[in-house]
Amino acid sequence: MSQALKSHRKLYTKLRNMNAKYLIPLVLLGMWNCKQQNEKSVPDPISIDIEKPPKKSLEMERVAQYLGISPSDSVDFETQFHCWTIDENKNLDSVNISEAINLFKKITKTGKSNVYPIFGTDINNEVMIIMSNKGFGGNIRGTFLIDKNTLEIKKVEFDHVAESDGYGAAITLSDFENQFVGTKVNFATNTFGLKQNGKIAIPGSKIVDGISGATITSTLTVEMINDNLKKYEVFFQ
Repeated sequence: MSQALKSHRKLYTKLRNMNAKYLIPLVLLGMWNCKQQNEKSVPDPISIDIEKPPKKSLEMERVAQYLGISPSDSVDFETQFHCWTIDENKNLDSVNISEAINLFKKITKTGKSNVYPIFGTDINNEVMIIMSNKGFGGNIRGTFLIDKNTLEIKKVEFDHVAESDGYGAAITLSDFENQFVGTKVNFATNTFGLKQNGKIAIPGSKIVDGISGATITSTLTVEMINDNLKKYEVFFQ
């Protein structure tokens, strides 16, 4: 091979290497520009805020369950309630669900109130009423479900603050509570009488058996029921 031909090949190789040296950065720059254009061409995602239904309080869910309303996130079941309040002087007022629930919370927490809520519903003729009284160790409370048309007691639940286990606390047992279910409210006299230790301690239309060893709690519970049912007469009639 001649010396001149060798010189030409060296020059060609040098030029080719130089082109590659500058070509690679240009290619990379072009790829980056393409990427930027593609990114700009893709629209930003659209953010849609979906309003969540308000969280239901435990008290509201408890009232709904007691009345037979099924809480659902897809249905505003609050609109199914009809609520009232009644005070110690038998004054009756219509209120919204929030006011009634706040009163229910207060009574559940303290067992004390001068005003009591009444909860009704569109789905049936039953209403839920609340009552409380001073017990042997603290406040006792009663929750009743009553048919507005027949005045029949459909459901009863008792609660207490500090009654003695094995004695006054037994008002929360179904054996005691069920004695009051199925009875028709009598506004003319005591709806319930009490039989304690084999004797009639309180006269009434329906005699229930008191709790053994808890004479005071049994008496105060039956007195609470009779006095409060008479108070609610203005609502039912």
